[in-house]
Amino acid sequence: MNKKKIYLLIGPKGSGKTFIGSLFDKHFNIKFIRVEDWAKEIKKERHITNDDYIKEVFQIIENGIKNALNINSRIVFESTGLTNSFDTMLANLRKDFQVVTIRLEVNTLLCLERVKTRDTFAHINVSDDQVNMINEMVLKRDLSTDFRINNENKSEQELVEELKAIIQK
Repeated sequence: MNKKKIYLLIGPKGSGKTFIGSLFDKHFNIKFIRVEDWAKEIKKERHITNDDYIKEVFQIIENGIKNALNINSRIVFESTGLTNSFDTMLANLRKDFQVVTIRLEVNTLLCLERVKTRDTFAHINVSDDQVNMINEMVLKRDLSTDFRINNENKSEQELVEELKAIIQK
């Protein structure tokens, strides 16, 4: 198995995946890949439930992650982890790399508040109903992950300490 490592943050919209990804970059020099930027580039007015769009997005993410690992030995990226296309991408990445999955847990009402107040330029814009639908599906799916982080009411330093413990394992 390749020694290159992927940290994959999985959680509902508004759970803090982007923020925690930036902490990996800032505190541990582990490159955070903003895969949502790739999805935004190909959206072309397609709905987030369009299967062809979702499949294309995850193929682009998989290829982009592999390319990033040609340059970096460790990277981190994020996903809600909802679809069969996500499952396929994850299985493909696990064939070639060490993948550490980290689930972010946050109250759904807090997630919705965070989505309402975040920078819409940096994220795909979705309605409150879409956020609630997506987050309900994420909770129902309850993917098994290597680690879990509760991301409610924690300081940056507390989160950094949790990440440090994960990285050192």
